[in-house]
Amino acid sequence: MRFNIAKSGVLLLIGAALLLTGCKEEKAKIGTQAPTLAAYDLSGNKASLEQWKGKYVYLNFWASNCGGCLAEMPTLEKLSQEYRDNIVVVGINTDKEDANIQALLTDMKVSFPNVRDQLAITQERYQVIGTPTSFLIDPQGTLQGQYVGMMHEPQLKAIFQKAKG
Repeated sequence: MRFNIAKSGVLLLIGAALLLTGCKEEKAKIGTQAPTLAAYDLSGNKASLEQWKGKYVYLNFWASNCGGCLAEMPTLEKLSQEYRDNIVVVGINTDKEDANIQALLTDMKVSFPNVRDQLAITQERYQVIGTPTSFLIDPQGTLQGQYVGMMHEPQLKAIFQKAKG
């Protein structure tokens, strides 16, 4: 009996070590390649930054219980339409699985892509400690900026205008 417990413990440790060493740790750092997303769209399909390659991507981490997040959504929607040829806004919802964000997005008339980060892996990679937090990624996939807190229209417009070139 003692042998089986010891053997099980060793196997568990080996398995954990293999799992952890097989996972590449990615962290967001301005001027480096943006970490990959570990998120899914609202239909359950895996999201990838590759979907938007060739354009600037404005990643916006938000939560349905965050007043600042909801307040900046209409401006993000407006600018996503105005700058759609150069920049794609991507919302990354940080709510737990049971939150009905589709109804909220429909009510707010939000048409830009939104994905879910239910396991908080993408938040960890981007080192997000609160919402709203946003990142600007250039067409080559390099992080160009990080913006913490609610952004007002003049601030967002300046970011989008700079990215437009």
